[in-house]
Parts: sequence; structure tokens; C-alpha cells
Amino acid sequence: MNPRNVTDLPTRPRRFAWRVRSFWILTAALLLGASFLAAAAAVAQTCEDRNPAHAAALIDQIRFSCQRDDIPYSADINSLTAVADQEALPALRKIASWPTDKGPGNRCLGWVNMARMALAKMGDESYRATLRMGEASFIADDRALTDLIEFLIAHAKDPSMYHNFGDYGSDARDGLLHEIDIIRRRRLVPDLPLADYSDAGIAQWKSYLQNHKSRQMTFPAYLEVTDPYLQCLARRVDWGFPDAILAIAATGGDAALPILRKFTVPWKPEMMGYAVSAPFNPDWPTIQGNVQVALAQSGDEAMFAQIVAELSGDTPYQSVRKLEYLGGKRSVDALVNSLDLSEDVVQKARMKECAIRECYPDVRVQWRQIWKLQMDGHEIQTELCEAMSFHSCVVGVLGYMVKNPPLPPGAPATPENIQKWKDWWAKNKDHAEFAVKPPQIAE
Repeated sequence: MNPRNVTDLPTRPRRFAWRVRSFWILTAALLLGASFLAAAAAVAQTCEDRNPAHAAALIDQIRFSCQRDDIPYSADINSLTAVADQEALPALRKIASWPTDKGPGNRCLGWVNMARMALAKMGDESYRATLRMGEASFIADDRALTDLIEFLIAHAKDPSMYHNFGDYGSDARDGLLHEIDIIRRRRLVPDLPLADYSDAGIAQWKSYLQNHKSRQMTFPAYLEVTDPYLQCLARRVDWGFPDAILAIAATGGDAALPILRKFTVPWKPEMMGYAVSAPFNPDWPTIQGNVQVALAQSGDEAMFAQIVAELSGDTPYQSVRKLEYLGGKRSVDALVNSLDLSEDVVQKARMKECAIRECYPDVRVQWRQIWKLQMDGHEIQTELCEAMSFHSCVVGVLGYMVKNPPLPPGAPATPENIQKWKDWWAKNKDHAEFAVKPPQIAE
């Protein structure tokens, strides 16, 4: 890894003030995503299949596809490697060895690079030496973290780190902080500061490196998990598949909570995932949202209280989805109580959040439905609260969460309907029956 090449660093993309958010864009995205599901199934493998050898064979299938000039658009080498683990090495080496200026290596350049990065993550020093600084976070070990922090310290006052594009600018130091956070998201990193590149922040980074010299810094959760299936799920998180956290909570029983506590808890509100993954597009921020939800599902009262508190903060809509996913009496109670929140106050808080980053629901994400296994464009609009007022969002999802609700899912949030939900809940909360979402293990 060459830490001197500034052009290799990630830069934070420009954030526009406006957001394109419409039901029709969401529906189109769902239909487009659905068209790839059949193809994806042919080259997909999950921990639930408990067949690492088959996952390794599917990596070889990607190689055969590239040789036939049949581009494997839906195939994800990282997903398969996370399942196959060491059994993936022979197939990865064959793909990684292709030259990228001709033949199948040129046609499938993205998959060749993915195979090389996978080998580097698994300890191949020859491929690790070719990585750019911006790729260090994918490795996520002590050396990668140290390289990123040392580079940040060395270039804290380097004016060339700022890139001026005329009407906006981008700072590579922000990108470095983002890459450090990617490591923090996937692995426990005790004492790692939430610092910037100011003089005070750099002092914290220097102190951290000094205090952790010759000590282990990063702790991947999967290394201490003994059950093969749960270990596979925890390893998938490290490879960029956050929904495996939800699968740990759903299937891990008594073993789930100790495993989930090996991941970093959220240090700020984050949206949960429960979405269809796509090759070359890991969704790192949803790790912490998923950890929060999974811990709450496994009995962590502090995490549940945190989710409820988000209803009256800057991220109320994503809190609604978390509570909808969790279900049960506590979640319904929190949502009914949130109907007392001022719509104006909620929207002002949300716009503050949406001005600085993509906020929930991001229409580019192919979200999974909570209450149906088959995609339903109209129903998922209600589930996601796309283009809805906050009260419409809450009234709409409450209808899914209880049996024999006073109003159907998606009912309008008129003052009469809001009062109807409050009255019904006050009368029925102690003996209401709650809907159970269909079993869908999203890894």
C-alpha cells in the first residue's frame, strides 16, 4: 500500500440541497431490481445453505462466465467469499491473475479487482501491496487503521488535500475520516477517538497511536464465534453485508446477544438496512442501525430506548421503520404515543438532517418489505413512508402491526383517524394481538 499518493484518497461527494423522492422512482427501482433476482440466485450463496464448497464453486462459475464473454452482472465475489472463507482462495487466485488490458480480465475488470482485494483481505501480501490508500478500510485490520491515521496526521495541514471544483469543493481529509469510520463500523476498536483533523483532533489521533503501540487495535466479531453458521453471518458483516446482523438476532437464540455486543454500537442515529445488497455497493452506515435494532430485538433495553428517542429527533422516519420491524407491544405503544408529536416540528428536524446527508428512505436502495415476501410496489410505499407526512407514516404502518386494527394499513392521517388509534390503543393495549412478519432471513 502506497501512503504517499494523495490522488488515491477518497473524497467526500458533493451533497445537493434537493432530493428526488417520488413513489414512481421507487417503484421503477423495485421493478428493475426484481428483474435481476433470478440471475442473482444462480450465483448466490448464503450462510444458511451451510455449504462453503459450493460458494467457492460459484466463484469459479463467475470465471467461466467472464471467459464466455457473459458478464456476471449480479455476481458478488465478496458475498461468496464471506461464505466460502478459505475455500475461496483457489478460485479467487485464478480470477485475480488475469491481466486487465485484454481478454476476460478486461471484460470483467470489476470482478478481477474484487478478487484481488478479497485476496489482500485474506492475507495475500502481493495483492495488498498494490492497494490504494482509499482501499485500506476494506482490509480493516490494525495495519490498515494505522496507515489511515498516520496519513491523516501527516497531511492534516496539506493544502493539496482540498480539491476545488469551482462551485463546490471536496476535502480528502474528510474522506480519510470516512474510511476510518468504515473500520470502526465493522470491528470493535476500543478507545478509537471520534476526532477530526483540527489541531485538537490530530492530538487525539497521535495519542491513540501512542497508547496502542504494540497492542491489538481492531477486533473482528467472527473470530470468537464458535457456531459455524453464526460465525459465517458475523464474517459477512466484516465483508460488507450489514443485514447479516439482523439474521444473527433472528436465528441466534441465546447466543445472539453476546455476538451482537462484539460490534460497535451506534454513536449517532443511523438508518437500519433490511435491503437487497448489490455488487460493488456495500452499505456500511446501516451496520450501526442494524446493530441497534438487533440488540433491541435481543433484549437490550438501552438500544430500544434509543430507537424510541429518535422519534422526536432528526431521524423520525427511520425510527418508525425500526419499530415496525421490531413489532410487538412496546413498538406499537411508542408509535401511538408519537402521534402527539407536532408535524411541523418533526418536518423541520428531518429537513435539517436531510440537508447534510442522504436520509431515509433513500430511493436508490432496494428495500426489503417487512410484511410480504413478494415485492409489492404500492405496499412498500406505505411501509417506507415514501413522500408522506409523519402522521400519515405512523398511522399507515400501525395497521400492519396489530391483528384486527381499528384502521387498515395506509389509512389517511385525519384528526379523526389519529384519535381513533389513540382511543383503540388505550382500550386494547393489554390484550391486543400483534402481527408476526413472515420469516425472511436477510443476510
